[in-house]
Amino acid sequence: MQQQQLEHFKKYFDDYVSTFYGGDEFVNQNIKLKVDHTRRVCREILLIAASIGLSDEQKLLAETVAIFHDIGRFGQFQKYGTYSDAESINHSGLGLRLIREKKLLADLSSREIKIIERSIALHGKKDMPDSLDDKTAIFSKLIRDADKLDIYCVMLTHIDNFRKNPQQYLASMGFPNTRRCSAEIFDAVMNNRTVHYKDLKTLDDMLIVQMGWITDINFVETLRQIKKRGYIEQMAALLPHTPEMKKLTAHILRYLDEKIVKA
Repeated sequence: MQQQQLEHFKKYFDDYVSTFYGGDEFVNQNIKLKVDHTRRVCREILLIAASIGLSDEQKLLAETVAIFHDIGRFGQFQKYGTYSDAESINHSGLGLRLIREKKLLADLSSREIKIIERSIALHGKKDMPDSLDDKTAIFSKLIRDADKLDIYCVMLTHIDNFRKNPQQYLASMGFPNTRRCSAEIFDAVMNNRTVHYKDLKTLDDMLIVQMGWITDINFVETLRQIKKRGYIEQMAALLPHTPEMKKLTAHILRYLDEKIVKA
């Protein structure tokens, strides 16, 4: 893969997403949310890729995965008015359909196409399959980490707006902005189990699950960035200040430190 191919993908992305803006400010805000997210994920994936010594050509491939990982989100929101896959359609599958119909990757090798498409397909899955070959697994892990790293930023940046506009939040995400944590979600995170988005019932559930993502992080650089940026502490501050939440936060921070030391 070459730099000019990456530049072509970037231009396609910019041109494509520009078609979704219109006269509805709510729609515009939600489209911009995902556009900005994609651009930051591109930066995050390069940061992580550099930390594990990927070559310049491998970094081009990694950034391509990042550019297209959420390309299905825009059509999803246009048609269904939500980013909830459970309430609409799988956004990864929708994005892959667009990529194939438009033959966006036609100039790449079959090996590169396989890595990009598989990584996109798996980036939002609850768990990764054990059957992936080593190279595909690396890029799948990279996009999963980079995506999570920026979702922390998205939540912390937009949480006030989510709280102030519960109906808009419900429309975008598919579950209510309720100050309550589900017992089963709390238990899963305390026991280091991953949770499927379809099991979330409230905004607090989402915050707790995202704090617990550290058990599903693949690279030590991602963990170091989470710690350096104070994401866990900032998210914990948004939750009720109860003994249970303090226990949960302490558990997650301890786990984070232990994973960094062991790495």
